[in-house]
Amino acid sequence: MSEISVGLIGYGGIGRMHALCLRMLPLVYPDLPAVRIAAIQTASQNSAERAQRELGPGVLTTTALDELLSHPGIQVVDCCAPTGDHAYVAQAVIAAGKALFCEKPLAATLAESQKIVALATERRIAGGMNFHFRQIPALQEAKRLIEAGLLGNVIGFHLRYYRASNIKRDRPITWRFAGPGSGVLVDLGSHMLDLASHLLGQTTWIAARMRNLVDTRLGPDGQPISIDSDDVAWMQLGLANGAIGSIAVSKLVPGAADDIRIEAYGTHGSLVYDAQDPNGLQVVDSAEALPGSRRIGTLSRTRPAASLPGGEMPTGTVAWHAASLRAFLGAYAEGRDPSPSLADGLEVDRVIAAARQSAETGGVPVTLIRKT
Repeated sequence: MSEISVGLIGYGGIGRMHALCLRMLPLVYPDLPAVRIAAIQTASQNSAERAQRELGPGVLTTTALDELLSHPGIQVVDCCAPTGDHAYVAQAVIAAGKALFCEKPLAATLAESQKIVALATERRIAGGMNFHFRQIPALQEAKRLIEAGLLGNVIGFHLRYYRASNIKRDRPITWRFAGPGSGVLVDLGSHMLDLASHLLGQTTWIAARMRNLVDTRLGPDGQPISIDSDDVAWMQLGLANGAIGSIAVSKLVPGAADDIRIEAYGTHGSLVYDAQDPNGLQVVDSAEALPGSRRIGTLSRTRPAASLPGGEMPTGTVAWHAASLRAFLGAYAEGRDPSPSLADGLEVDRVIAAARQSAETGGVPVTLIRKT
């Protein structure tokens, strides 16, 4: 395969991030087949015109999904649409026979996610998820160390993801505040639930509470509209290996900007990742170690390695998104099953559904039931 042609759906903040990374891939991962953005479908004519200006005349821009999907050269579709549109878009992409790369979460509801995965399985269509925090070099190193026995038997863990982006009460309403797929449990919690599973093990039960603290925001006409999406979510969860831990997500933390912290400990050792030091990992690798830990510098030592930035340069969010796209497109080009897969997206949505069920009952724990 000499070239992969991509159709991009959505040209908001995350869509433009993906467009940037797709354009970068030939320089960052020269071993990958050439990647070309062939078409972009946007929600509005204004967005289509912006995409045309920024990406040039060689890219088809349209507001019609059918036009993008009927483009004869497109092999892969990258879905960066609002979460509430994921189910419709994903099923249309799969029905058109295109490979699907989807922003998290897979869908706004568990039922929609199940339909997407069932259809992709039936049609034998490749599909992957953009859980791009898996590509942080320090967390790649954490996974290798955990699998090698760093922690021993996992006992406890604590994950948090804090931002300040919802503090301004006059921030206008977007799909992140109202409608299907809104709220921080879905927006931020999906990342942390995926990392808990990816690093530590499958969730077997969950108890959750959520709060809405800004109950009105300005609508498109400048008038206040009542909303009830969650600004904060707290979860306690148990894993199949017996570990019990917590996850907290919020967009109402003053001064926080992608403030992620992951702590885990077991019978043998412990580790801490903190986004305030994104280029390293704190570890203790012996139960008899003196108090304190040692830092492992990871910088941009991703696997597979990127040519830009090099392994001795600091890592960052653009590199993580690029690595996530490379992981999917590399698997697609080689005919391998992608990881994270659509099934991984479904697993996160299954836990989110259980968390919502628990929150509706005041935090009563919910056991997850999976079909064998």
